[in-house]
Amino acid sequence: MGIPFEIVHKIEYFESDMSGKLSLPMILNLAVLSSKTQSDHLGVGQEEHLSRGLGWVILQYDVHIKRRPTVNEVIRIETQASQYNPFFVHRPFVFFDEQNEEIIRVDSIWAMLDIDNRRMARIPQDIIDKYSAERVKQINHIPRPDKITTTDDIIEKNYHVRYLDIDTNQHVNNSKYFEWMQDVLDLDYLKHHEITNINIKYENEVRLGQEVISQVAIADNVTKHRIMVAAHTSAEAIFTWRSV
Repeated sequence: MGIPFEIVHKIEYFESDMSGKLSLPMILNLAVLSSKTQSDHLGVGQEEHLSRGLGWVILQYDVHIKRRPTVNEVIRIETQASQYNPFFVHRPFVFFDEQNEEIIRVDSIWAMLDIDNRRMARIPQDIIDKYSAERVKQINHIPRPDKITTTDDIIEKNYHVRYLDIDTNQHVNNSKYFEWMQDVLDLDYLKHHEITNINIKYENEVRLGQEVISQVAIADNVTKHRIMVAAHTSAEAIFTWRSV
């Protein structure tokens, strides 16, 4: 099942949104922080990857939220690289509060990127061995999110990809997509709905200087999202909400 690892983190004000709760992008950022910290601890961190011209990329997230922690709350995040095959890794994350109650669970699928060629690369065996993950023929599958269709009523906004949107893998940081997807929803909807589930799949990377279109189709407590660059889909997601 892989070597378990955990970090403890206090929610800061700049990690929250208007509600005073941990923002959606920061849920992903903290999950990635815990995986990065484990990789550093095992001696196969970012410096090692970059020296080989490689970088980890996330292909899909499936997020289940019982509640979002608030500013100054201390949480614990557990993670492990649970399964792998030569090209993909399954990594779960579990967020606990101070009462040891599970509040957020994230499943994720990762791959290795050849940074120069912008293609998926075989995961080096000496790197993945450090995590003691289970080798399988096929890793646990996350269902694809429902797509926006031609019959949906679509709301959209355009965004320019800036320097600060880009990470060390030379493409848009995964959490930025959450900002674009949430921003296209109006304030009244966000004030009266609380997120419970997110399924997001990344299709094509977004690069510096490109123009992206964030689209949403709203149906009561479900929103379907799509990030486009010209005619190409870069990411799709479905968010489930509860009314508050």
